[in-house]
Order: sequence, then structure tokens, then C-alpha cells
Amino acid sequence: MAAPKKATRKAAPKRVATPKPVAPIYGRNRTAVNVTVTALQDSGRLVPADAARVSMVESLADAVDADPGNASLWREFRQALDGLMVERDDGIDEFAAVLGVLQSAMVDPEVSR
Repeated sequence: MAAPKKATRKAAPKRVATPKPVAPIYGRNRTAVNVTVTALQDSGRLVPADAARVSMVESLADAVDADPGNASLWREFRQALDGLMVERDDGIDEFAAVLGVLQSAMVDPEVSR
């Protein structure tokens, strides 16, 4: 007679350590951009539609922090930051004022019979 087979134990899966999230460490320019963007958002001068422009300025700030001797990066960074900070006037208030004047001036003419 054959001997009964022994039950084999499967090895327990190895545990993989998950890295703890680490807060990113930014350079001086990126830190300043983050403060500026927060202030512009709080004042209502930046809206969600500006996300691509914000991302561009953040990326350029990271590049300038990584290579502070690159003059062309500084030039691009300054121009992008100026473009982000410029106060835009959509002209909506002036347009509304003009429409208000035109609407109040227009009356139905009296029809003579």
C-alpha cells in the first residue's frame, strides 16, 4: 500500500511595503508660485479655466529651480508669470452699462391713428 500524501502548505504571499506619501519639496520659485496662485484664486482673479496656464507657470518654476543659470528659462518663466498675474478685463461691465443705456432710451413709439 502506498503511504498517504502529506498536505503541503502554500507559502504565504510576501508582503510588499507600500511607501508612505511624502509631501513634495519645491524650490524657492515653485513655492512662490504656489503662494501667488493661491492668492490669485482667493481674490477671484483665477478661475478653473486658467488651470493650463497655472500648470505652465508651475512647470517653468520647477525648471528654473532645477537650472537657475538658464537665462532663457528665466525669460519664459517671467513672461508666463506676468501673463498669469495680469488683471483681465472682459469688458462685461462696460457692455452691460451700454446695454442698460440703450434699453432705457428705447421706448415703443406711440402709434397714431
